[in-house]
Parts: sequence; structure tokens; C-alpha cells
Amino acid sequence: MSNTIIEQRQKNRTFNSTWLKTFKGFEDYSEEEAEKILEQLRELANIVCRHVQKGNI
Repeated sequence: MSNTIIEQRQKNRTFNSTWLKTFKGFEDYSEEEAEKILEQLRELANIVCRHVQKGNI
């Protein structure tokens, strides 16, 4: 998997608190809570991407 493909897909989407609140269970989150969850999701995504790029699956 190419880094370019991953980066390109990320650039085509906006992941923000408004986006997160469209999912069931997140509708009533405050902006602060939603941003905290998004940061955790970004960290998880980075861990998964590094793992996949190393070929450890």
C-alpha cells in the first residue's frame, strides 16, 4: 500500500466534530468531547497505518 494513496484519501475527507455527530451515539456530544474522540481516532489510525506499512499483519 502506497503512502500516497493513504494521504490522498485523507485529503478528500473532512473529519471534524460535525462529521462525528452524524453517527449514532455521538449526536449529543459537545464540541469538546467530539474533538477529543476525533484525536483518539486519529492516533489509532496512525498506529494502524504504521503497523500495516511495516507488514506486520
